[in-house]
Amino acid sequence: MLRLSLQTCVMDEKRRKQIGEELSRLLAEQTEFFKKGTLRSHSPAELFKYERSRERVRELFAELAGLRKAA
Repeated sequence: MLRLSLQTCVMDEKRRKQIGEELSRLLAEQTEFFKKGTLRSHSPAELFKYERSRERVRELFAELAGLRKAA
C-alpha cells in the first residue's frame, strides 16, 4: 500500500512539472499574442489559436486542482 502511494506521489509530481512547463509555454504564447495588438487586429486563425490556448490553460488548472485534492 505504501509503495503504491509513493508511486502515485512520484507520478503526480512528474505531472505537476509537465503541467507547469506547458502553462509557461502557453502563457508565453499569450503574451506574444497581446504584444502584437488588440483582439481586433488579429486574424481569425490567430484568434482561434488564442481561444484554444485559453481553454487549455483552464483544463490544466482543473487538472492541478484534481491532483491537489487527491494528495
